[in-house]
Formats: sequence, C-alpha cells, structure tokens
Amino acid sequence: MKKIIIALLVAVTITACQKEDDNGDLGGFWKLLKIEKSDGETIDTKEASLFWRVQLDLIQIGDCYGRFRHTGDSLFIQMIDIAPAILKEHGIENPANERFAVEHLSRKSMTLKSDYARLRFRKF
Repeated sequence: MKKIIIALLVAVTITACQKEDDNGDLGGFWKLLKIEKSDGETIDTKEASLFWRVQLDLIQIGDCYGRFRHTGDSLFIQMIDIAPAILKEHGIENPANERFAVEHLSRKSMTLKSDYARLRFRKF
C-alpha cells in the first residue's frame, strides 16, 4: 500500500511540474508540402522530409532552433541557431526576424505567407 501511495505522489508531482502548451492548433509537428515563392516559382516538397516542430515557445525548423510568437493572424519567428541554406530550403528568408501572415490554421493544415513565399503544411 505504501508503494502505491509513493507511486501516485511521484506521478502527480511530475505532471504538476510540466509546462502547459497553449499553442492550440499551431502546436505539433508540421510537414512542409509546398513553397510558392513570390517570384512565381513553386517547389513541391511532399517527397522531401522538411518539418517544422512547434512546442511551448520554441520552434525547430530542420536542424535549427528558435523562438516564435503567434499573435492574432501573425507568426513571428526568430531563429537562434541559424543555417541559412537549411532555413531557405524550409521557406525562411530572414531567420533573424521573419513574419508570416497566418492565412489558414486548423488541426490538420496550415498556410503561412511571408514577403518571400507562401508555405503549405499538413500536420504530421
């Protein structure tokens, strides 16, 4: 009986200490499907393994990490770990301070638009 009580206390303590992710539909693992550049070029990325991961206030794009802020219809990204070639491949032109308009966001899909490109994702 004593072991059961200790196990329950440990479980409650662990869950009580976890931060709550309040990103709503934005939180999770997103697969980049298509990049539609502002110059008219379209890049189909369905077959590539290009992912964005969003959790708490952190974002992982490829092998790069950064912070983000989702406010209304805008998503602001500031990358901490900058690899320009990798980020450009993922639709990021200005890794130090990128702003996206959130054109569509649901549990299953997302469309973001910057001055550089429109990015289409599906939840993975």
